[in-house]
Amino acid sequence: MGQIFYSCAYDIDTKTCCVIDADKFNANCYAHNSTVCSMHYLLRQKPYRIMWGGNYVTIDDIIANYSSEEDLLGLSTYLNYNDVFESSYEDSHSKSYYDIAKFIGNNIVLWNHISVWDEAKKYFNWDKTRSVSYNGYLVNHTKKLAVDLEDYFMRSLFLIPNGEITAIDALPVLTETGGGTQMALIEGVTVDSTEELAGTWCGDLLQIVEALPEGYEIIDCCFTDIWGRAEYCYRIFGVDEQGRLLRDKNGNLYSAARLNGYGKRGPASQFTIETSDDGILFKSVRVDTKGDTCS
Repeated sequence: MGQIFYSCAYDIDTKTCCVIDADKFNANCYAHNSTVCSMHYLLRQKPYRIMWGGNYVTIDDIIANYSSEEDLLGLSTYLNYNDVFESSYEDSHSKSYYDIAKFIGNNIVLWNHISVWDEAKKYFNWDKTRSVSYNGYLVNHTKKLAVDLEDYFMRSLFLIPNGEITAIDALPVLTETGGGTQMALIEGVTVDSTEELAGTWCGDLLQIVEALPEGYEIIDCCFTDIWGRAEYCYRIFGVDEQGRLLRDKNGNLYSAARLNGYGKRGPASQFTIETSDDGILFKSVRVDTKGDTCS
């Protein structure tokens, strides 16, 4: 079946949360997705803690890895009471582990759940745009970090099979509880991708603002898959005189790498293009650590 995720925006002071069934991660992590739309709308109103929570946190003792009260409250917004206590294996696990599950279970019933879809649709003119806005900054008040949303969007754009251009949204990747990003990027990543950031903002206090707050550091952030981005670059930038795929209008070559089963990168490759009546064929050419092609 695969792991199911829930997008959760929560205010621990007012005990208000918005929780949406986001299905499998790679089904609802995109700019054109209604789940992402609701989360972006909320963050443009005020700060919320965000957790793109997966249901696998209740198996294999994973729940024991969460210790901060803010994270445990995030888990309590979307987990089922019975699943939490079944995962604690009360008879065989340590008392401290059981206390974690008990804290989550006790808080599940205390949340005031809200829905903002109607407001979010109007805010982003959804019927026309079918996307959230990528202007301003996604800021992390907990870590004093920020993502330039316009820069992120332009670097992460890719082409989907029906010909539309979209992007994986930064919010689901940065705030997931684990395992989702690898499914969204299962074919591989561009060399610009920062997949190591997945989950590093989970449960942090976030907000989307127009101006960068003083003292906040903009981080390098890009999440895009190998083939969708290749299709986009071919359409927008084309190839050089040698038929090699370009990554930008400055003549730089597109490079990408496969991921192994643990999400680790393999060797980088550049690509040549062959076209036929059947479509486009991307042929990879291995590059060494200096960026030169290997024979």
